[in-house]
Amino acid sequence: PPSSAHSRRADPVAMTPAVRAIPPALLLLLPLLLVLLRSGPAGASLSLKHGEGKERSEGWLRDDFVSLPQDISAKGWEQWIFCADEHMQCECPGEIRWGIDGHWSKLDGRQGPVSCSVEKLGDPCPQVGSGRHCECAVLRGSDAWFRLSPALLPDSDSSTPVVCCGTLEARARESAWSKMLWEAAAGLCGASGGAATGGDKRGAAAPELSGTGPAVEGEVEEAGPLSLDLKTLQGLMQAWVDPRFRKNYERVYNRDGWVERAFVNYVGNCATNGTYDKMMEQLFRSVHLFSSEPLIVVHFGMLPPPDWDPERFPRLVLLHARPLPQALRWRSFNYNKYRAKLLARVRTGIQLDSDQWVAPGVDAMFDTTAAEINRGYPMPILPVHFLPNKGPSSGGVWWPRFCKEDGSCPGQTMRWSHAHPTFTYFALPWLGKWLRRNLRDEVLPDKKGYPASELRVLDVPEDEDLLNAGLWEDNATKQWCKFDVPDPSEFYILLEGRDDGGVVGDVRFYPEPLASFWLCWSRRFRCKGCGWVAQCTARTVPLSFSTRRTTQWIPKSPRA
Repeated sequence: PPSSAHSRRADPVAMTPAVRAIPPALLLLLPLLLVLLRSGPAGASLSLKHGEGKERSEGWLRDDFVSLPQDISAKGWEQWIFCADEHMQCECPGEIRWGIDGHWSKLDGRQGPVSCSVEKLGDPCPQVGSGRHCECAVLRGSDAWFRLSPALLPDSDSSTPVVCCGTLEARARESAWSKMLWEAAAGLCGASGGAATGGDKRGAAAPELSGTGPAVEGEVEEAGPLSLDLKTLQGLMQAWVDPRFRKNYERVYNRDGWVERAFVNYVGNCATNGTYDKMMEQLFRSVHLFSSEPLIVVHFGMLPPPDWDPERFPRLVLLHARPLPQALRWRSFNYNKYRAKLLARVRTGIQLDSDQWVAPGVDAMFDTTAAEINRGYPMPILPVHFLPNKGPSSGGVWWPRFCKEDGSCPGQTMRWSHAHPTFTYFALPWLGKWLRRNLRDEVLPDKKGYPASELRVLDVPEDEDLLNAGLWEDNATKQWCKFDVPDPSEFYILLEGRDDGGVVGDVRFYPEPLASFWLCWSRRFRCKGCGWVAQCTARTVPLSFSTRRTTQWIPKSPRA
């Protein structure tokens, strides 16, 4: 990374502008807090607990997983690298071209990030329905070229992926969690199911699979006309370690390629010093301040920001994966949320969006998640949504599978959930099943008792919609209380220990008032630069007891 990143490798609190804006009286509390964080029983701030022990000794990852095999003497000429799909943002150190093969318009990317859209850049190919994207001309051997996602480099230039269909199948018999992951991935890797007919040039070579793994989760319907082809599907099940994060990967992951407990995040292109880059920094800081667990970020973009520093954030691991192809049919970027949980290889996980950060006490959710999601209940658990009126009147092609003509919805087993899942390896086959149904364009037949309820899964537009419909389809019954407060007013209510807040009730599922508790903050974009992490740091103290892995925290107000 550039020298600017090295210059920031100090304590994540002390070096952040938001903290410098805190009144002097509050700053006096920070040294005491840092002492407590570093000397507490769980080492909550910069603990390298995941690096302890023989199984996590540094240097065990093979060099070909992080080294580029290209001939560096061939540098000096530019390569066109996929940068962003339509409606996404492209940050490029050189020239950008926008369109499709044979129909390009070019512009200078050095003027700043570009929004790749017809509205901003015009339409170089109006006769084509979809597939427009931005590509970036990157000079081989340059600093930017070495920071490129290995997932987007030509096969001859890329390192070896740490996750791919072949290794998932080969390790399926090593452990219960590896078996569950292969069950989740088998339908995407071609071990079972109907032929896929679509295609996309960003696929990967299809490996030979033995087909001896476990059966694919869920009944496999015939692939539809907008299914991705097998080569592309297999390419979507690959992940690479960012070379800068090799040591962090070796500390956090076991030699079997798994993490016991971790937060999982998915993210696309983040313009350096842009809104998402700043939000991601606060996410990194909050995890390192208020948790003792690692954070696995699966990056689906071209260039990660240089200030994502593995030394400043020693429990951060950065993986890279291919973006979802859009040539045949638009699929929401948020379906990468399903892929991230499969590619991260986490036994017990909490999904965090990029506009979230965690609060003191969040590690308690790992134990609760592990207790509730098991062989008898192999599905993710989501918190209730703060909106009470998500129903047929709000629209959605899935409602006929759960609702009658009289307006009642006996097939809806729970209140609408917010798409912030917690999961264990037992839930991976369920996630793989519903991801497969989308990517293979599968159609669910009419549901018994619900006429005209056939559902083309690809027509479910967003990840949250499919999470809810899928859970109801499989008769799920577990939800979390609201632990991811969604509004600035809730943040201050809970921080100040007031009792005048709360999530809106639900006359059907929760007729009594709902409980809410603050372990995670979402929708931070509503107030840029408010310094909530710093306020939380200054307003909390650790209790005198700890659990197995994390110090428990409470706000200073005794009413909280």
